[in-house]
Amino acid sequence: MKRVINSYRSSLILLASMILGGLLGFVWGPGASSLQPIADTFLNLLYCSVVPLIFFSLSSAIAKMQNLSKLAKIMGNFFLLTFVTGIVSSLFMVVSTFLVNPASGVNIALNESVDTSDSNLNILGMFTVNDFPELFSRNHLMALIVFTIIFAIGLIQVGEKGKPVVTLMETLTEVIVKVIGIIMKLAPLGLGAYFAILIGNNGSEVVGSLSKAVGLYLVVLVIYFIVSQTLAAYLSAGFSGVKKWWSTCIPVLLTALGTSSSAASIPVNLDHAKKLGISDEIADLVIPLGATLHKDGACLIQIVKIVVLSSLFKIDFFTPQNIFMAVLISVIASLVVGGIPGGGYVAEIFIISAFGFPAQAIPIMVLLGTVTDAPATALNVTGDTGLAMMIARIVDGKDWMMKKELAKSL
Repeated sequence: MKRVINSYRSSLILLASMILGGLLGFVWGPGASSLQPIADTFLNLLYCSVVPLIFFSLSSAIAKMQNLSKLAKIMGNFFLLTFVTGIVSSLFMVVSTFLVNPASGVNIALNESVDTSDSNLNILGMFTVNDFPELFSRNHLMALIVFTIIFAIGLIQVGEKGKPVVTLMETLTEVIVKVIGIIMKLAPLGLGAYFAILIGNNGSEVVGSLSKAVGLYLVVLVIYFIVSQTLAAYLSAGFSGVKKWWSTCIPVLLTALGTSSSAASIPVNLDHAKKLGISDEIADLVIPLGATLHKDGACLIQIVKIVVLSSLFKIDFFTPQNIFMAVLISVIASLVVGGIPGGGYVAEIFIISAFGFPAQAIPIMVLLGTVTDAPATALNVTGDTGLAMMIARIVDGKDWMMKKELAKSL
């Protein structure tokens, strides 16, 4: 028993801090927002480490690869699996909403407005910035990843002359990992404060008129989370993969749940990937890309939004055409959400444009997105390691995990 407690000590501390934070938020209500400086201190430190971590680790991982065809194989499988899992998660929610109507009991006046002036549909713009310093911002992670990949390919083409730079990148990666370890000492305090704020500000919404929609979403998300992650781990590495994934996923799950940020979860998720035995060249590419693009949790909530609004505006959602459109829009919107400025509103605009809902419907979608943001992020983030495991199976062969464990023992 003592050995088990020691093995899961950090996870248990995180879990306890979030439970205590949730209870505090429930009792304190909106007043829990006074804890924002504590929460922001932790999250800001994590944000500061994300950009250098991506640049250093991704540069060194690709530059050491030397095999551009392998890079193309990893990237190709990433995008293929991202679309496949997005479609599967969307259809999973479509079936669930067919069985249980999430709009039952919803009674909301559509007289609010939301400012979408900061939103834009420049999807291609997410891949680049117009000034070098802007690369090193957490708001432009996709552009940073694109630049880093190009930079690493340049290092490969330089050959021997580039090796000192690759060595420097490896060293800086080790340094930033140690820095993140120090920052994570503050995780119980920071995550506890964030959870108190989350429950304090949104607790009343969960028990309001959207409670059935939120409740259905949470139930479906939990079921999908358990099934999808178990299946991904099994297909990637058999029962040993399942056991290892579930025994090491808790810190990632709690960090994502507490911060509601895929970007802030990158450091702990990279650590999780490496505990699973995923090679650096796959983990350092797939995890940052996944944080920006792979969002099954977002796909689930987009379907709920569409079904709720369809019911409110007396539209028959369950037709082949509407289901096809909903799945397509959900996958596209989930890719956009974290990729461009105002991405959340852009997703709403996609839905409104496709289904002809009035602009007054945006507050309902924003509310649903806000209340479900934390659990959606948790599914998004934990799904990235499952995706990386499947890519490891495809790229490194069926015995990839066993080979990694054997190499560690030597």
